[in-house]
Amino acid sequence: MSLWSNFNIIPHPSTYAVSGEASNSGTSVKIWKQDPAVAEAGIRKVFLPSSVKTGPKDNMVAIVGLPNPVQPDANGDFVVDPKRNELEFDAVHTFSVVRMVVNMFSRYNGREFKWQWGDGAIKVDPRAGLTPNAYYSRSERALRFFYFKPQNSRNMVYTCRSFDIVAHEAGHAYLDALKPGWWGYQGQTGALHESFGDLTAILLMLSQLDVCDTIIAETKGDLHSESFFNNLADEFGVALGYPRGLRNADNELKLSEVDDEVHELSQVFTGAFYDILVDCYNNYRDDSLYDPAETLFRTGKQMRALLMQGIMNSSNGETSFKEIAMNMIAYAKSQNWHSTWVDSIITHFDRREIVLEQEIVAQTKGAKKGWQNTSQLHSKFKKANLAA
Repeated sequence: MSLWSNFNIIPHPSTYAVSGEASNSGTSVKIWKQDPAVAEAGIRKVFLPSSVKTGPKDNMVAIVGLPNPVQPDANGDFVVDPKRNELEFDAVHTFSVVRMVVNMFSRYNGREFKWQWGDGAIKVDPRAGLTPNAYYSRSERALRFFYFKPQNSRNMVYTCRSFDIVAHEAGHAYLDALKPGWWGYQGQTGALHESFGDLTAILLMLSQLDVCDTIIAETKGDLHSESFFNNLADEFGVALGYPRGLRNADNELKLSEVDDEVHELSQVFTGAFYDILVDCYNNYRDDSLYDPAETLFRTGKQMRALLMQGIMNSSNGETSFKEIAMNMIAYAKSQNWHSTWVDSIITHFDRREIVLEQEIVAQTKGAKKGWQNTSQLHSKFKKANLAA
């Protein structure tokens, strides 16, 4: 029996749809598939399965701050040449990555998603000003991406061009809608927000088969080798003096080795999650059954389910790495996931000092009671007003 047969995380097609205005044809766009510094990924055309209006904008995401809105071409697409119009390309790229984050999580959660404030699109400004920063603002209902010139460089770095940075900030906004009670905390709750942003970038890469193929080609299937996959925000990090990107998901940090600053602290949870992801990929890789890129794509789906279950079954107020880890372990056991993967989850959270193995054994006895399968979770999302 295939090791994948235990995993039933994909709802029946009739039970979910991408949040947004349905379209029979959808919209083609061009984006950076990674940072501009990552030549292996480059600029490619992607498909958004919904209609996009002049702006670009739709009912969930709206570009702001341009002197003139970007117009679609005769086919209704936004396939902008970055050499002819950098600003319009940046706008389309930034809009598209934010929309892809919404689409990715909506395929799992259902179409009831709304931003933290309820109805109304999130405003996205790709050229918000001159400073090395990007942020999500609940009060502004906006994502702001800035630009800057590094020391000893003639070239500007535009944070909106980084696939990782845009996905990270969109992840903040998405998580604020799912768990509004987490907003504003420091410590592990704030660090989980930062980790979720980084993991959104990783999972969004794994939601695209062509990127999975590029990752496999770049790493030769060794996901612990240094690559754009585990180096987050390559260009931005290098500009600030970090040769392996702003943060590295493939790290060995433990809780006892970091302080309480949320970005540094987040790396412990991100590192544990990344190690679990790599173990999952390695354990289920069988090139006689699936292309390695397909196995990586499938692994991404499993890891997205695991993360979302850990979050959705957690406290609405202040939380901890331990609570999310325990939820993830209990969910994996409740769904009869293969013991090899469950052991990997336990091992890596124990090794990072997030929760001790003996605590896990004691607290997850009888964990199957009260846990939802995916179809039940979808119903739970319907009952829970995500805009609340």
